[in-house]
Amino acid sequence: MCQIAMKNSSCNNGCHLRMIPNIRHRRRRTALLAVLACTAALSLQSLLSPQLIWDAVDHATVDDTEDEEDALLMEEMKMEDHFRRKLFSEQEEISEEDAELLSIPGEDAMSSSVASDGSGQATIASSSSSVSKGKVVSHTNLIDTHQPLPSYTIEDAIRTTKMYEHTFALLVYDPTSDSFLGLYSKRHYWVSGCEKLLSSFRQLAYLLRKIFPERFQGKNSKELVIPISSGDSPGVKAGCLDHFRKQADNPRTPPGWRELVGLNCDNHIAPVLHFGSVFRQPHLFPSMIAMPMPVASHLNCFETWATHKIICKQLRSITSDEQAELVYGEDLGLEWKDLIPQVVWRGTDFSYLTKVYPILQKPEFKEKLVKWPWSDQAKEDWATNEIGGGLTAFAAAKKKRKLERVRKRHPRRAAESDRMLMQFSKAAAVKAMKGQYENLLPRWKAVVLTAEAEVNAEEAAAQEGSPANLPWANMKFSNYINGGSKSRTQGEEHYKEWEDIDFPATGNYMGLRDLAQYKYHVDLGGGGGTTWSGTIQKLAMPGLLFHHMTPTKDYIHDYMKPWTHYIPISSDLHDLKRKYNWAESHPVESKQIADEGTKLMRYLTSPEGFEDMFQQDMVEPLRRVIEAYQPISTVHPQPSWKNWREATRQIEGDEVLVPVIECGGWSVHCKPLLGKKYITRTLSHRNKRGLYGGS
Repeated sequence: MCQIAMKNSSCNNGCHLRMIPNIRHRRRRTALLAVLACTAALSLQSLLSPQLIWDAVDHATVDDTEDEEDALLMEEMKMEDHFRRKLFSEQEEISEEDAELLSIPGEDAMSSSVASDGSGQATIASSSSSVSKGKVVSHTNLIDTHQPLPSYTIEDAIRTTKMYEHTFALLVYDPTSDSFLGLYSKRHYWVSGCEKLLSSFRQLAYLLRKIFPERFQGKNSKELVIPISSGDSPGVKAGCLDHFRKQADNPRTPPGWRELVGLNCDNHIAPVLHFGSVFRQPHLFPSMIAMPMPVASHLNCFETWATHKIICKQLRSITSDEQAELVYGEDLGLEWKDLIPQVVWRGTDFSYLTKVYPILQKPEFKEKLVKWPWSDQAKEDWATNEIGGGLTAFAAAKKKRKLERVRKRHPRRAAESDRMLMQFSKAAAVKAMKGQYENLLPRWKAVVLTAEAEVNAEEAAAQEGSPANLPWANMKFSNYINGGSKSRTQGEEHYKEWEDIDFPATGNYMGLRDLAQYKYHVDLGGGGGTTWSGTIQKLAMPGLLFHHMTPTKDYIHDYMKPWTHYIPISSDLHDLKRKYNWAESHPVESKQIADEGTKLMRYLTSPEGFEDMFQQDMVEPLRRVIEAYQPISTVHPQPSWKNWREATRQIEGDEVLVPVIECGGWSVHCKPLLGKKYITRTLSHRNKRGLYGGS
């Protein structure tokens, strides 16, 4: 009944964990049920090697009909969906630490937190304080406290691949060719984020040789294997996050899920250099190390500094270079008192942490703006022309279009009705959107808050008989993704229905100089939960930053201290209006926080500050990882493991880890080893399940 694949008895545990299923119809869920019958026989062995259970799942031969297996597969998919929805229902719970961080400090605490040391230097937060929670000691914490990382081997690095779905590779230094190879697993999908992975690999290979030339001396050196990943957010399997799979930590986990995926996850051994946003809670993936993001204003700037010891163009003042991305108030003569007192944001209509928040979504105009129940109160509101009656935004827009057709016959009457319906439509849309606010993406939540602010301002003006007051919020989409590239939202067909009811989903494009005219900014997180360029740009501006606290963070965030350099806001923005009101009523403290944020960016983009950042966020992590790696010759002296190629072949099987790129490390120019046709045929998402059963 149970057939355990015993392969390469020379391995440490004598049983190799192989992820290619040997099941008639390749259905792991069916295999899991079959394995229950033989669990008792394996129990003693599994105590010594828990991976045997997963081996049994992957290699059991099950005699079932295709219909039964399809039904079980559907059951597994429903279980996963149920599981993720259960998580979502309570994922907004705030820990004690976060609750304290998000709360507004008392006057005494505020005075001390923004006090200057008199030297004019920026106050810089200690990164180690933000990465160690409870009993968890992350790799980042070890690096910050100058402690060695746990040692790891090539086996540990390869085991880490099983925790990912995509955007993960092994950087291997090959002494024979004196070059760096990027190995990608055929069991992983090839997605658009892999371009960021390749970019990170090219620059990492160059920086390794540039910073540590003595370590890479061809045949006189040992091999080196470093797990790396990139992309907007880590491509980790949902089941491999600790709080997802530990029953004691998360009693909401449905039965069977932990057994199905948990035994194949171990995120406490090999370090992973992630070039992008990482989990803010370190217990989710303690061995993940945040590295600079692969964009011009981050990783490229580290490369420029390593090569020329100059600050890259993107991190200079906009008054000194056309390609610069930082706007300082003093450079443009902007005074705090003259800034526009609105929370402003312009950005792209984009996704947000889909793996962590699968329920959050963009609204569809017709489907989401549903008609609420026609109650007696709604009828009364309708009869008295009160804002927010029983008319849906869709119906209001339809009536508006009818009015436009009869405008020629009764211009005055049509214009009057048009103004009423325009106001009524926006208010109706706000009411509908507020009803499903919790399910909206954060950036759409910001749009709803803006619409509500506009309706309230217009309503107040109508009651007072005066011109409309300035709404407190001005957060709108200026771009959207169209065929893989950014396009302007205004005038686009996709957003026309919103514009027809004057709902502020779209806004005019604002450059950095335009945004700098505002007093309050917010860095709303995107696909990976953060914004790679927005945070540093808005810190530099003369206005105050409301920093979006999400489940992820970037390496640069460790230099920022709440209530010193920024005011934190929750991931669902429920406290943004309250924090805005506080800032408006505390102009002295707000200006001090804004000034400290500007000072921080001035320092980090100075030669002295960038050198400190280069050492802390590039040199030290690379040094610690290099020291932690144990070459094959020191841990596997047997003849069958002469080099890393033999090791990967015996550990993972033939042609599972394939080289996709080769870099000499003398520059950032590298040689691709796979063509687009091969990637499309072998690694594309649509072909994945057919190749390896979706392992």
